[in-house]
This record gives sequence, C-alpha cells and structure tokens, in this order.
Amino acid sequence: MNIVSDSGPIISFASAGYLNLLQKVVNELWIPRAVYEEIVVKGRGRSGAAEVQQERWIKRRIVDKTKLNLLPLELGIGEREAIILVEELKGLLLIDDKRARQEAEKRGIETIGSLKIIKEAKDRGFTNEAKPVGDKLRNAGLWIKDRLYHQFLKELNE
Repeated sequence: MNIVSDSGPIISFASAGYLNLLQKVVNELWIPRAVYEEIVVKGRGRSGAAEVQQERWIKRRIVDKTKLNLLPLELGIGEREAIILVEELKGLLLIDDKRARQEAEKRGIETIGSLKIIKEAKDRGFTNEAKPVGDKLRNAGLWIKDRLYHQFLKELNE
C-alpha cells in the first residue's frame, strides 16, 4: 500500500533520531512537492532535510494543483498536497494534524499518525518499548495530548 506523509511526522521522527524506525515500518514513503519544499528548502540544515533530499525510500511526486482550492485554505499547502497525493495514489495518509486528519477522513481517506507507526514498530520487533520512542518524539516537537499519549501507552502495557 502506498503511504503518503505530511511534513510533520517526518520532521518529528528525524528530530528524535528515529527516521530509520519510520523507514522500517513504512518501507517506502511518498511526499508531494510542497512537503519536500517545507522540509528540504525551508528547513535547510534542520533535522530531516538531508535525509528527505537523499534517501531513496522517500519518493516525491507533483500533484494536480488545480485540486488545491477544493480543500480548506486553513490547511497548510503541504497538508493539502498530501491529501491530494494520497487520493491520486489511493493509499494511506500519515499525518498528525487534527484538522487535516478530519478533512482527509471526511474525504474517505484512511489516516494514521505517528503513534500508529510507533505501535507497528513495537509489534514488528523494531523496538522493544514504545515509551522511549514516544517520549523522544514528544520532546522533539510532536504534540499529542497527555491523555491520548497515556492511553496509548496503557494499551501497549507500558
């Protein structure tokens, strides 16, 4: 299945030093041009910029920009392009922003967030514990409500 990502999860995993864990779980990741620009051009020198530019498992694709105006303008350009790209590829959207997730789901797109990636990594044996990964992601800037995060850890018996 094609997995498309917004910039947020990529930046969070890279900032926390877990981009390799993301790669192990998804194997291949698609990003639209706006996400590439946000991470590599605007984020030059920051976590994830060099990896997104160089890594072969992160694939880029230009979307049909005429569809951008069909999505709410309060969403960022990267979020809107990611939604368009996942519709074009008929895949799964990796995104953490609540408004963007709601818009995608309203359009019938299946979404996952960074916590699902952490759970998959643990389930597949890529990491023994979810909590250290989640804590580092949160410290690196991933915003997750405390209640949701503690519920997630409880479900994983951590």
